[in-house]
Amino acid sequence: MIDDSGENVGVVSLSEALSLTWEKGLDLVEVGPNENPPVCKMIDFGKLKYRERKKRASAKQGGGGGELKEIGLSLKIGDHDFDVKIARAKKFIQRGFKVKFNLLLRGREKAFQDTLGQQLLDRVTEMMFDVGAVDSRSRGLVGNRLFVIISPSKRKATKEGAKKDAEGKGQNAQGNRQAGSPDQEREAPAAAGRLAPPAAEEVIPPEA
Repeated sequence: MIDDSGENVGVVSLSEALSLTWEKGLDLVEVGPNENPPVCKMIDFGKLKYRERKKRASAKQGGGGGELKEIGLSLKIGDHDFDVKIARAKKFIQRGFKVKFNLLLRGREKAFQDTLGQQLLDRVTEMMFDVGAVDSRSRGLVGNRLFVIISPSKRKATKEGAKKDAEGKGQNAQGNRQAGSPDQEREAPAAAGRLAPPAAEEVIPPEA
């Protein structure tokens, strides 16, 4: 038997092991059933189960490397509630989490999985397009749910980086010259059919 501090108590009878365990208000759990003799340990079984549940919940919500947040939807969701959930999802995406939208279908609603259900998920992907991309999506009911998982996208960051680079070169985001940029000022006279004089030279008009 192993006690609650990890010390080896030695080989004891089952009745003695139970008596020692109960005196400490703990549980006796068999941890090595294939050993000879079997190995048991004193533990707080309730506390152990609590830690396991907490660990699973943390992974599910994005902690501990899970990186996944879940948001529930229904076919009867109103526009305001839908917008609130989308806003919350975008915050999760911006923090680096994946977001799983679960659409719960009850009873007769399952008959609309290929119409109203898919339309609602399409609406979700359209609203999340500016910050994320579809990672995976259910093709049919999984239990009583449809789902779509959105992952953070680099699309927005790339666009903003390109815009800053373009502005530094006197261009707009589409690559066109900005009004008043140094390049445009140099090119304007040439476009009018005459060459611009070098900025450092003085132009002397010909004598009459």
